[in-house]
Amino acid sequence: MNKPFTDIDNWHEARWGNFTCSLNDKLVDNNGAKAPFTPGGYSYIKQKAVECCIRMEERPEMEEFKNFLWGKVYELPAFEAYVQATNNKSLTYLGTHTPLYLDYEPLKDDSGGSPDVINITPSFTVDFVAEIKCPKNPAIHFERLKWTNQWDIKENLRETYTQIQNLMMITGAKDADFISYDGRMLSKRHQVKIISVKADKKFQDNLHYRLISAIEHKYKVISQYLEVDVKNKQQLKQLALR
Repeated sequence: MNKPFTDIDNWHEARWGNFTCSLNDKLVDNNGAKAPFTPGGYSYIKQKAVECCIRMEERPEMEEFKNFLWGKVYELPAFEAYVQATNNKSLTYLGTHTPLYLDYEPLKDDSGGSPDVINITPSFTVDFVAEIKCPKNPAIHFERLKWTNQWDIKENLRETYTQIQNLMMITGAKDADFISYDGRMLSKRHQVKIISVKADKKFQDNLHYRLISAIEHKYKVISQYLEVDVKNKQQLKQLALR
């Protein structure tokens, strides 16, 4: 099992050039188009192609950075409220200072993800993951209080549904929780919304094959721009030594 990175820059470097759970929704739906990916999906693939060809000298900027920072500040209180609500004290929180990047073994050089919460079994496998969301806009959490099952997540927050299913693929976990948290709610029991998520095999299979297609397209883009045939990161490393 991978060890946590204590240096956040090492964590960013481990993700560099890879397709990661938090953004892989860009690869999932082509909205009925004949092409395999949407324009946003192709842009995402090209971004990863560029990353594979350059050295990371500073942390990449996160999309919607203010909202991202807000979420990270409140993640630990959210986890603590979640543990109190479920009385599950065996979980491991992988927060801002101890992120864990896990490779997706079938595509380990090009895909992976970072769970917020995991449960490690005595045999050192992961059987459970959880994803925490702390929206800055209180109306978002308020709306989630009406959600009842994972299909509500899939319909209203598909990027997170993809993220959770992707994390389950990576870890082998069969069960997961979606956690929405807003400590500003006056009613304490409504500060945390927890929805159980089961493995969606059909969705996971589709994502797996789309990841394969995205990786193939990434190296096709690299080959076109560098004018040399490149099919994997090993060949890129060899090219860098020339």
